[in-house]
Amino acid sequence: AVVVTPEQMIIVLNKLNVPETQCEWMIALLHAATALRPEEAFGLQWQDVDWKNGQINIQRAWSKGKLTAGKNRNSMTQVILSPVLAEALKHWHGLTLYREPSDWLFPSIKEKGRIPRSASICSQSYLRPAAVKAGVIPEGYTGRFGWHNMRHSLATFLSANDVHLSVTQSILRHKNMRTTADVYTHAVSAKQKEAQQKYLTAIGM
Repeated sequence: AVVVTPEQMIIVLNKLNVPETQCEWMIALLHAATALRPEEAFGLQWQDVDWKNGQINIQRAWSKGKLTAGKNRNSMTQVILSPVLAEALKHWHGLTLYREPSDWLFPSIKEKGRIPRSASICSQSYLRPAAVKAGVIPEGYTGRFGWHNMRHSLATFLSANDVHLSVTQSILRHKNMRTTADVYTHAVSAKQKEAQQKYLTAIGM
């Protein structure tokens, strides 16, 4: 999979960090810092954000215009929300027209907030052009590239920056690390937060 380096991610975020694309900026940052699957990120509602405990609860997934059960039972858990990422989300909460607990984090304006944005259209219209500008993919690239590449990118960054494999796998919520996550819940959570902050620091947050 095509990997986005922190240096390239800075360019992507700068490209999207204008008043017209604050939603897309937040979508890109959230994917990059959490390794959420696209269907998980676009299925988020504000009630899923646990500000107090610093986590996002994955309750549902949204794919191809409908709710789904998610990839597997183990993926329906929590992801770390470090203070820096929480501040970014709070800023977006203040900007969006839809901020009630049951509203989508990334609502479709065309559908007046009734459903989430389309992950594929959002990627095609905003992420890919920003990635071209950052030198991630060439102009006219026809290969696969989208929000899921942020997941590969974070895993690659963590692996190269002395983050233990068990922590990386717990962040990605891979099924075969369930036992490790259960046994070392507190230790892993602290390491997850440290790992996420390491990435956010690398992209200048």
